[in-house]
Amino acid sequence: MKNLYTRFLGLLLVSTLTSSFCAFAQNTQPIRITYPGSRAVFQRENDNTSIIYLSGNYYQPVDSIQARVVAEVTGQGLNTNWTTVQRNPSGGVFQGSLRVQGGWYRLEVQAFAGGTVLGSDAVRKVGVGEVFIITGQSNAQGFQGFGAVGAADDRVNCVTYDNSKANSLADPPAPSFQQLSADALIGPRGQSAWCWGVLGDLIAKQYNVPVLFINTAWQGTVIRNWKESSDGQITKNIFALGTPDENFPTGMPYANLVIALRYYASLQGLRAVLWQQGENDNVPLHSTRETYRTDMQYLVNKTRADLNRYPAWVLARSSYNAGQTSQDIIQAQNDVINTYNNNVFAGPYTDNIQVPRYEGQVHFGNAPGNEGLNQLGQAWFNSLNAVFFSVSQPSRPLLQPTVTVACNTNNNALTLSLPSLYSSYNWKTGQQSQTISVSSTGTYQATLKDRYGNTYLAPTVDVQSAIQPVTPTLTLSSQTGQAASSQQQICADSVLNLTANLPDNSVLQWSNGFVGKSLAVSTAGTYSARTLNVYGCRSGQSSNITLTVRPKVPTPSIEQVGTYTLRANLPSSTGAQLDRFDWRRSGELIPQNGAEVKVVVSANYTARTKSTFTLSDGSSLTCASAYSSPQPFTFDSSIGGVSVYPNPTADGKVTIETLENLVNAQVAIFSMDGRQLSTSLVPVFDNRQAVDLGGLAPGEYLIQVKSESFNISRRVIVNP
Repeated sequence: MKNLYTRFLGLLLVSTLTSSFCAFAQNTQPIRITYPGSRAVFQRENDNTSIIYLSGNYYQPVDSIQARVVAEVTGQGLNTNWTTVQRNPSGGVFQGSLRVQGGWYRLEVQAFAGGTVLGSDAVRKVGVGEVFIITGQSNAQGFQGFGAVGAADDRVNCVTYDNSKANSLADPPAPSFQQLSADALIGPRGQSAWCWGVLGDLIAKQYNVPVLFINTAWQGTVIRNWKESSDGQITKNIFALGTPDENFPTGMPYANLVIALRYYASLQGLRAVLWQQGENDNVPLHSTRETYRTDMQYLVNKTRADLNRYPAWVLARSSYNAGQTSQDIIQAQNDVINTYNNNVFAGPYTDNIQVPRYEGQVHFGNAPGNEGLNQLGQAWFNSLNAVFFSVSQPSRPLLQPTVTVACNTNNNALTLSLPSLYSSYNWKTGQQSQTISVSSTGTYQATLKDRYGNTYLAPTVDVQSAIQPVTPTLTLSSQTGQAASSQQQICADSVLNLTANLPDNSVLQWSNGFVGKSLAVSTAGTYSARTLNVYGCRSGQSSNITLTVRPKVPTPSIEQVGTYTLRANLPSSTGAQLDRFDWRRSGELIPQNGAEVKVVVSANYTARTKSTFTLSDGSSLTCASAYSSPQPFTFDSSIGGVSVYPNPTADGKVTIETLENLVNAQVAIFSMDGRQLSTSLVPVFDNRQAVDLGGLAPGEYLIQVKSESFNISRRVIVNP
């Protein structure tokens, strides 16, 4: 089956065809992109490029997939040429990748079959730019109603997943993104655009790239909460002690951060974790420099151990709370920043921004003439400068796993297989095996994890049609929609064109090994076909068609056999039930088709054989030879309308020809003394007529040809 399917991919289509994570309705497009979704931003590397991994489904047989990106707005990216991202895809799934310059793009794909574009699809607003995970406490999380300004630039985005109430420890649903409006929730917990809309606008303008924010910050947290929850401990909310809510939900607040790192950073890549925290460690805890430094470094190290990757961090220097600042907290943050080869960078110093604060204690806000959130966004931008972007080491998007789709031996189910490199497999169907069997339509996708918990999304397999295709009914190309007879015949220089009405997602696999929608054959034999769909499944076998190929019809030669008669002579028998001839005079067809024709015009004459063969079912076929060499004929006007030959005759047998075609002609034999010796009636006298004078004594006689308007006699001699 594997070899057969390989043929399906490579052989066929050249000769026969001249075209998100959601469940799709029945699709008429030949091809659809399923990953990435709109507004997905992939982290660029320090050379301002990134790899965009793409995948999707095709619903008709194809032999290659091309992709490109086109800037959404002129000047906001570098267009790429069409690039072949996969040749001979199989199983209805395609995958590929493009290396793309930083920018904001329309991602396009097109499917080819036989060198012709079969169909295309596009996803708007896909970016290569900067991806940030925000974390910390309330001045990172934000609040609604504090005057936050949404991003003005369409290229500034956030994830839409809201985990602020469910506190789920599971992966987010399929990644979904939106433009960062003023009151947006920056998933999984961020409330409003806060200062991040301003920061996003500044980065997009300065570096001409899109931005994506994920916010895992949690109001009221101290660094101890992050450390303890990272170790799986239940940690207490110092502002809710003695209440039913004194314990943070299981795994929180660290769980949101590590899930975002394992999920979004795996799929999109990551520039850095932006940390805004320290205010509550100052008031009311008054943490020491060493305690904060140790816990901060522990948290940085823990994320790297949990991912087996080395994400960059940017720490805001923040301690202001209720009018108090803490040099211990600031120095502790600087200690972690200044640790050699730590991939941790200095964020903004925020203790001197909007003092006193918007709500009088710790939180920033925007008010007329006192726009603390905007100032905070500007301060973050000043820290994330050109040096930071050239020195920090971003995390790349992880390679998308491949999915293999194969039909089972019974052609009634698909086997979906994933690579063996991963530690867990979770299909949307609930199955948790590396390989699953699929026997019904639907969309199938798996989430995979490596041993560190990093998430990989397999391509979606969209099964829209019956897994086993229907058995085809073969038809003649000239009689589409009508089943072909089981007995067929063709002439030696012809072909039989067979086809069938097929679903768009299928082709025919023929008994002679050819794969294609139609078959042209010129060799005698028995032919049948099966339907082969894009998943590699075959139907039952069609009815057999037996083809008979008739031998080449011999070309006749022409000779003049009478005064007005030419004859076509065959060099050998045709074996046909009927042989007739096409005659041409100087290239123009004349209305006679016998082996002998009457000619009365001087010209060159040619002829070809037309042989009719009949099968046992009564069907017939007429085959033609090539035209003969020309035979010249010269009309002799001196003959006088009637020709009798041979004259004299030794055996008494003569032939009579007339210039005119006569009706009810009388042929009479007279002696020279006028006695009528015999007479016969010829109803239609339009060709040679034989007369036997063998019973007469040697001598001279008259032969008379007479009709209503014709009466001519000729003398004939019968020799002894």
